[in-house]
Amino acid sequence: MAKVLALDPIHPDGLDLLRARSDVELVHLPNPTEADIAKHIQDAEVVLIRARVLADDMFQQATRLRLVSRHGVGCDNLKFEVLQPLGIGVAIAADSNLISVAEHAMTLTLAACKDLDRANGAVRDGKWAIRENLKARDLNGSQTLVVGFGRIGQAYAQRAAAFGAQITVFDPFRPKDAGLPEGYSLADSLAEAVSQADIVSIHMPRTAETSNLFDRDLLARMKPGSIVVNTARGGIVDEGAMAAALDAGRPGAYATDVLLDEPPHPDNPLLGREDVIVTPHSAAMTMQSTIRMATRSAQNALDFLDGTLREDMIALAPAPRDQEPCAK
Repeated sequence: MAKVLALDPIHPDGLDLLRARSDVELVHLPNPTEADIAKHIQDAEVVLIRARVLADDMFQQATRLRLVSRHGVGCDNLKFEVLQPLGIGVAIAADSNLISVAEHAMTLTLAACKDLDRANGAVRDGKWAIRENLKARDLNGSQTLVVGFGRIGQAYAQRAAAFGAQITVFDPFRPKDAGLPEGYSLADSLAEAVSQADIVSIHMPRTAETSNLFDRDLLARMKPGSIVVNTARGGIVDEGAMAAALDAGRPGAYATDVLLDEPPHPDNPLLGREDVIVTPHSAAMTMQSTIRMATRSAQNALDFLDGTLREDMIALAPAPRDQEPCAK
């Protein structure tokens, strides 16, 4: 019998998929201590994990572990350089939250375009006259740069285009021969593209190459009054540089669902500003997406055990189940 260890709160629909299998032993720890995890991970073949970070030695002691099934898409909390030599793979819930995140990015885009946060706060304070001083703009006709054109970037671009935005795509990892939807344009230079954009929406993973990609120099190239939207990862935008850039009016607003430190430190330079909208890394946390992430991560675990794990769900290839465990 294969043991699957599920950590932290998981929607019951996902747990039920695992419980329905007579050949699977499910251990669910909704609020585990480190000792709880250490006890149960040792003989688990699959661990289902959300955003929790496990110590390197936890994986090294897991002599039967073959797969980490992510309840989500990002892998910031996992060290591939630790997992790969141990023969431990990573599966992601690749098709689970793209609609929710794309919709959230659109929400942030529209909120920033319409100066919605400032308008709402002013009316709550009895300042109806704010309507004469809002920095509102139309999304229709805007030059909108989509940085990263994977599943979520594509879904966002479709929605922005439906509002009449002019879409430009920048993605250095996209194959050169990959086509674009009619009416979209492809940018070869990020620096040149941001200088022409009214709106920039970020949809890239955080890697060594993208860390602090939006730094002081790049932000200085932006149009006065432009908008940056980030539903990707904290750390892609240099937050200190962004605060300084906002002071200079380039860009004019920043709307983000992610920060470098979450929850943020009270002295984060972006907090408390009228030209910044921050949501608590909640883009994927809709009712529907929560169910999809739970069921997809559970199904990935079962598919791995059955030898049918889909290629598009694999972020790091696992060792075969019948292969002898690596020295750990």
